[in-house]
Amino acid sequence: MRVSPPRATMRDMCGRYANFLAEQELIDHFAIATVADDARLAPNWNVSPTQQVAIVVPPRPDKDDEGRRLEAARWGLVPSWAKDPSIGARMINARSETLAEKPSFRTAFAKRRCAVPASGYFEWRTEGGVKTPHWIHATDDAPLAFAGLYEFWKDKAAGEDAEWLVTTTIVTTASSGAMQDIHDRQPVMMCREALDLWLDRDADQGTLLDVIAMPAPDLTWHPVRKAVGSPKNNAPENIDPVDA
Repeated sequence: MRVSPPRATMRDMCGRYANFLAEQELIDHFAIATVADDARLAPNWNVSPTQQVAIVVPPRPDKDDEGRRLEAARWGLVPSWAKDPSIGARMINARSETLAEKPSFRTAFAKRRCAVPASGYFEWRTEGGVKTPHWIHATDDAPLAFAGLYEFWKDKAAGEDAEWLVTTTIVTTASSGAMQDIHDRQPVMMCREALDLWLDRDADQGTLLDVIAMPAPDLTWHPVRKAVGSPKNNAPENIDPVDA
């Protein structure tokens, strides 16, 4: 069953992005060694909360030689202690300022960090009481690597045979530079050096906080059609520029 996220979650932070990157592009950019079958998702021009998304995870602790993996996860983190998965609809984003303290995220921050690949993302700019969606992407159209966390959840009431649910969240931080004109928050977007550090299982908290503070890639943006506000509208036209 698809759970609709609260409107406040959609309005306050990153609640829509797009990923139409080809598999080989993902493999090359993120140095992926293994692609899980369920991570071979169709191009999506309107990725919405609670949908299945691709995440890049580091090698398993006992199998370093396997390299990075592209896995599938549901967008909206469900902590292992949650009674039911509906809580995930409220956890599509994790504020970087409280990652190490908030019970919902601190264990994943310490042990289960990932990257969420994206072609770009949508954000709504409010001016004169009017909200206009914008498509934000790298100036060179290179893939974006959002800092993310992932978790495993199992329905204890269903017994030992219950399947594991893998979920993820995107880490956000305060906007900087010209991005402040669009919104006061933005995803943490990592360059290659930052990506390597974020996926290092042995990185200490100080290093990880430094990663969050590293500059984002050069970005550009333009207004797009308001139809992107509905997950039913999933087409390449979502990123086409329109008059503001």
